[in-house]
Amino acid sequence: MFGTLSIRLGAVALAAALLLGAPIAAAQTPPAPKQAAYTYSDQLPAEIPGVGFEMPKQAFMDALAAKKLTPTTNEAKTMFLVQPAGAPYNNVVYFFNSPAGEILTEIEIRFASEAQAKAYFDAKYRKDYGYADYIKSDGISAYKVKAWSFQNKVFVVAMMANTRWEGKDHP
Repeated sequence: MFGTLSIRLGAVALAAALLLGAPIAAAQTPPAPKQAAYTYSDQLPAEIPGVGFEMPKQAFMDALAAKKLTPTTNEAKTMFLVQPAGAPYNNVVYFFNSPAGEILTEIEIRFASEAQAKAYFDAKYRKDYGYADYIKSDGISAYKVKAWSFQNKVFVVAMMANTRWEGKDHP
């Protein structure tokens, strides 16, 4: 009985507001869900924004779909080769094949030449760092990130537990 009365009073109040020309508050649209922030995304290529270490494979696939990128993948669907248009590299391989689970733990950026790989590495990772191995801590994560250049590739890895890079300070 009280529920019906409450609905009727609400309808009467709405009708009165409409007749009197009173403004009616618009229905509140809930805020869009916040995108999860993944670790060390500033250390990865910027052509696919929001990608970072510890990112689940499905979230990565959703990010690719949003950018209308179709990856080439292996049969196990644990490695994804992506070729963003206009990138300063040929392609990037994203790896989701560690014992840590189906999360991003390493990438391999491929270039047309060794000189291009070295130039990219020096600009992105060596600036203000010197010529020692590039190892960085964000001060938040329980692990560090490491990057190095070899031949026509730049490697960036998460040195996290349950990965082949755990505790390794050299390639």
